[in-house]
Amino acid sequence: MKKQRLALVSPWVLAAACALLTLIITVFAVNNYRREKQLMTEGMVQKGITIIRFIVSGSRASFRSTLNNFPISQISWVDNIQQIMEHTSEHPGVNVIALVDSEGTILASSIPNQIGNKIDSHTHDFLSALERDRLLAINGQYRFASQSVSDRITFQVASLFPTFGVGGFFPRKPRPDQFGPGFHERMRQGHIQMQQWQKIARQINAKRIAVLVDLNLNQFNKVMRRQRLQIISLSLVLLLVGVGGWLSLLTLQGLKGSQTRLRTIRAFTDMLITSLPIGLIATDNQGDIRLCNVVAEEILGVKEEEIAGSTPAFVLPRELAEVLGDREKVNTKPIEKKIVLIDHANRTRTLQLIGISVVDSEGRFAGNMLLIQDLSQVIELEEELRRSERLAALGKMAAGVAHELRNPLSSIKGLAVLLKSKFRDASEDRETADIMVAEVERLNRSIGELLDYARPGKLRKEEVDLNAIIQKAISLIHIDAEEIGVKIETNLDNGSFIVQADQDKLNQVFLNLFLNSIQSMEKGGILRINTYSSDDEIICRIEDTGCGLDEKSLSKVFDPYFTTKPDGTGLGLAMSAKIVEEHGGSIEFQSEKGVGAIVTVRLPVTG
Repeated sequence: MKKQRLALVSPWVLAAACALLTLIITVFAVNNYRREKQLMTEGMVQKGITIIRFIVSGSRASFRSTLNNFPISQISWVDNIQQIMEHTSEHPGVNVIALVDSEGTILASSIPNQIGNKIDSHTHDFLSALERDRLLAINGQYRFASQSVSDRITFQVASLFPTFGVGGFFPRKPRPDQFGPGFHERMRQGHIQMQQWQKIARQINAKRIAVLVDLNLNQFNKVMRRQRLQIISLSLVLLLVGVGGWLSLLTLQGLKGSQTRLRTIRAFTDMLITSLPIGLIATDNQGDIRLCNVVAEEILGVKEEEIAGSTPAFVLPRELAEVLGDREKVNTKPIEKKIVLIDHANRTRTLQLIGISVVDSEGRFAGNMLLIQDLSQVIELEEELRRSERLAALGKMAAGVAHELRNPLSSIKGLAVLLKSKFRDASEDRETADIMVAEVERLNRSIGELLDYARPGKLRKEEVDLNAIIQKAISLIHIDAEEIGVKIETNLDNGSFIVQADQDKLNQVFLNLFLNSIQSMEKGGILRINTYSSDDEIICRIEDTGCGLDEKSLSKVFDPYFTTKPDGTGLGLAMSAKIVEEHGGSIEFQSEKGVGAIVTVRLPVTG
């Protein structure tokens, strides 16, 4: 498996990783070496500057001490510094200390036989920079110098010798106790020494004398060799760590690939389970619920996180828990069962349950699985289909019966009219004949309505304004509404409500709906009529505050010959629904007993 993962890695990726690791190690080693070299160099510079400052301060102190004992004319300033240099050169790491003037002549040196010699051109150029740069003259400068004689590298630090103050030896104002014999002679001698000191100080300052300290690099080279050894050791360690990290990276890459594939499979499985059109509940080998998909959640009215980890008997209905089973009872064959369950929304559902045991690749029990299929909609569709078939058969039978009845009714009506003509105007027989004629006409109208409902509709479609049709229907029922105390409230949208429809048919629909609403409010009420549109349909909402219907009657409201009115035919709403459906729309009826009813008509937008 490891060889397979290594084979899948691109050679360019491995080469890039090695190159990057080499670059990191190189940069780290070079920076560390430079930092250590810089620290050592700064230490050497500090040592040289300290020696120069010691020589300067020592020479001044020695010169002042000598000045108190000898006349200035007898004092050799160079000899004074020469002694200090010889003592200072005895410190470890110091090769030579020299005092050099601006002409390159060695005025004093810790090696006496070098006094009076000229320095080489490279050293002269190095010291000349002190005269050009005031900052270097004050702080000093350094370099790694190659000795031509011994062919070895030394470290040189140089700085200009600080100038002597010309007025530093003026006699102070005498104190009162200094007056006495010889006072004036002492003042005269002091003025003579001051003039001589000013002359010497001017000569020293005019020469621009530099102090050069040459240090050996034995300690420096020893530290740098140790640093290089440390860098090599650290580089090897880093290289080994890098190789180990690279191998670990390959291992992690393979692990990451496996985790990615596992997550992909897990995501696909979750998506597959979520997309199942049936409910799924699964338990583990301990009998606890581990999975519940969206359909099962909707049926049971729970969330997966609420029942996960629980025992089915405590969180599921008894019928479902029995079919799901437990870990003590393994279902060798699928268990199928059909139950009727009232869900959390008090809706009756017919469920098909299938319980299956799950085993792993080694045949060991892994858990149980319950499949839940909601058959409620299928049963409703089957009932609707049977109802439609009955209505279709009824329509065909009604058409045949109506056709067969119309001819005898015409004959009966003719005979009744003939009998009526043979009786006196005020006789009871004449009134009986009138009743017979009226009943025959009523039967004829009922047969006409039945034929209209049974035969296929023939629509004469044209572009019409739905708001105009509604307003026309309102004008026809306005007087009837006022008589029984019904207030009509309209809220018709001002948008475009043009539909392709048969104007007379739609007028019949809304007239039927408005009349039904008014007739349900015998003691008065409010009839609200609203129109509005969505993306692809126009909606009319009719709401009343009438007596309403109970749940049992609500399911039959669109059935032919179903009516709650004593003199109703039961074909008004059935005919209205048929007309709306022929226009490609739909009609919905909502009602609650004693509260009122809401009828929603939806028609498609033109175009």
